[in-house]
Amino acid sequence: MTDIEKLPKESNRDYALRVIRKSLINLELKPGTMISEQDIADELKLSRTPVHEALQELSSTKIIEILPQRGSLVSYVDMALVDESVFMRATIESAVTKEACEKAVQSDLDELEENVTLQEFFYAKNNLDKFMELDNAFHKIMYKIANKMQCHFVVSTMNIHYDRFRQLRLHTSDPANIVADHKLILQAMIDKDSEKAKDLVLKHLNRLYTDEMEIRKKYPDYFVENSKK
Repeated sequence: MTDIEKLPKESNRDYALRVIRKSLINLELKPGTMISEQDIADELKLSRTPVHEALQELSSTKIIEILPQRGSLVSYVDMALVDESVFMRATIESAVTKEACEKAVQSDLDELEENVTLQEFFYAKNNLDKFMELDNAFHKIMYKIANKMQCHFVVSTMNIHYDRFRQLRLHTSDPANIVADHKLILQAMIDKDSEKAKDLVLKHLNRLYTDEMEIRKKYPDYFVENSKK
């Protein structure tokens, strides 16, 4: 699984949750894979209890299916859950971005601009993991500017289905348009055009559907409707 160090004062349960979640999103734990509590516990050098608790929490988001006496199944990609994730995120984040645009000071704009510059750099280097990290950070900055970090926490919890689909998209199509979208959003922020920033975020978050057929073609066995074929 993803090699992630345990943070100071991080509980074993939170550590297990963070590592498993990351491994689901980056597709190290592929859709349709059966996973064992004991195997994960051994790999993370933990007891089974925190791993069990982490998997139980993930099962509440339907990214993991607990199968009694058998183990846990990594759920197949269900576009209904992706749609719901996008709906919630787009609804909240468009409003957050509008407020962030109205509140942003120069240091906030500088932080966003630095982020976009780094996105372009790592895109050019084809470092997709770092690029995804910066993509997430760009949007998180908006929540920070608007002082809506609890909203970010709620969105992040449900967003796991969308994040996994984004990972598939990142390895299927050229992410150049993601950078271009972020540059347009940044310019709207600089111009203090909050309505335009809001509209651009809505368009940006819904862009994934333009690549859905290509993703399904490349990863047909990852989707729920094809799992029993």
